Formats: sequence, C-alpha cells, structure tokens
Amino acid sequence: MPPNRPHWHELLACPTDRAKLEPTGEGLRCGGCGRTFPIRDSVVHFLAGDTGPRGDLVSVDGTAMVRGYRRPSRLVGALRRVVSSEYFPGSDWRDAKNRVVHGARPYLVVGSGTSRYPGGVHLDIDDFPGVDLVGTAEALPFLDDSLDGALSEVVLEHVERPDVVIAETLRVLKPGARFFFIAPFLFPFHGHPSDYRRWSRQGLKADFGAFTDLEVGIHAGPCSAMVNLLTEWAYVVSGMRFPRGYTAIKGLATVLLFPIKFLDAIVNRFPEAHRLAATLYVTGRKPDGPTRARVPPVLGELSRDVGGS
Repeated sequence: MPPNRPHWHELLACPTDRAKLEPTGEGLRCGGCGRTFPIRDSVVHFLAGDTGPRGDLVSVDGTAMVRGYRRPSRLVGALRRVVSSEYFPGSDWRDAKNRVVHGARPYLVVGSGTSRYPGGVHLDIDDFPGVDLVGTAEALPFLDDSLDGALSEVVLEHVERPDVVIAETLRVLKPGARFFFIAPFLFPFHGHPSDYRRWSRQGLKADFGAFTDLEVGIHAGPCSAMVNLLTEWAYVVSGMRFPRGYTAIKGLATVLLFPIKFLDAIVNRFPEAHRLAATLYVTGRKPDGPTRARVPPVLGELSRDVGGS
C-alpha cells in the first residue's frame, strides 16, 4: 500500500460492481468497470457532482444543513447542549454504542455529518469536516465481510431506501461484527436534507431481523418527544411557511418548554415509555453463519450517481 494512505483503503470496493479498488495517480481505480474515484484532501469521492442524494443538498433544508456543518456557531452549539429537546439519559444505549466505538476496528460511521469517532471511517454525501468518504449508504463502497462494526445515528429516516442501507450494512460487516443504529419514532419532520420514515420498536426488530442478538431500547424518551412536538406545533399554528420565522418561533418555544425533557430520567424507566419515545436504538451483530438474501443496489440509478471516469 502506498505511504500516507490509511489501511482501510485496502477494504474499499467499487459501489457499482463491488470489485476491489487499486491506487492510481488520480485516486482509486476499479479493476472491474474501470472507474476512477478521485481523492481530494484525503477524502475519497464516490459521488459525482450534484447527482443522486447530493441533489437534495440544494433544498431549503439541505442548504441549512450544509451551512451549519461548514460554518458552525459555537454559541448555538453551547446553548443547544442545554436549551433543546435533546436529552438522552440511561446507560443501555451508551453501553451498546460503546461496544462498537471501543470494539474492533475499523468500523464505519454512516451519515457521520461532522461527528468524529476514534478508529471510525466516516461516510456522508458531502465532504463535511471529518468525513473520510463521500458516498451513499445505499451502496457502501466496501468489500463483503470487511468491517468490524457499523454506527449510524438518526440517518435511516433521511434515505429513500432504508432497507437497502440495512442490507448493505449486513453485507460489509464481518461475521460476528456489531452494529448500533438510532432511528426516530415520535419525531417531527426534519428534512436534513430529506425525511421519509419512522420506526417503532417492532418495526426495528422486523427491519433488522437478519441480524442476531438484537436489542431495541429508548434513546430519547417521551418527555423529549413532547418538547419536540409542542415546539413544532407552535410553528405550525403560526401559519408561516417554512423557513420563514422557524428559528425564532421554535427557539422561543424551546426556551419555555425545554425543562420538561429532564423528566425522561424517570419516565424512560416506565415499562411502556417506548410507546411515546422520540428516538429508539437498535443493536446486534451479524450472524456467524449464512445470512438472508441481500438486497443489491439499484445499479441503473447508481451508475448515474457515482463519480469516476
């Protein structure tokens, strides 16, 4: 392997035909279809231009997301750690996440945004700060059975084909490797850059049924959900059209209501708290033996989206 290239480059594969990639002077070249995927500022690019999921970044929500990732406000970030609907008490979800983050490496962080985890390979649809791979979760650019773990936090609702994302996660994990996903249940629409679905506890168990040792639990509970819904309700009844006035109205409502979320430290322990949870986590591992049939990416669409020459 050429110097200054991370060892996980050896695990990369063409997202179209899953053939192994070889380094060239321009980037990484597929030995099957012949495409070359450029490397710019140490980031491998598997998506071209504004095609496919990158096209969503030009929407109102997508533009706001990109601006927040590329020019984050320290003041807003500090305030949101307290004055927000986000509160995640409990140790079960943290323990499950740590089994991936502090387990074997490398592991994949799907839809990482600007999050950065030690030992993780970070994938998103744009080269945000900290991203290692620009690609789509519906066609992961890795060889079969190559990764030691997978982590994804509130990303599944933003992809059009979450079933393919789950199947791709199953494909790239080594037998016995663990995953940890967070998905929304009772949560307002949030197009960052798109928003398609929600999951109940039963839904997560069904959709991740090809994995073993499944565990589903509460990440953010009913009180966090109520803060989210009531602050969003305040904006809806204002009669305005998004994004006009959204930040001011939702922000003011959050200032008034955010203390409610701290009740989740108690409420999350109630046996039926999952019925109103804001977000749920699901974790498990890839079986050691044969797995269910895998869902392939839509190659016709993929060929228009991936970069290369």
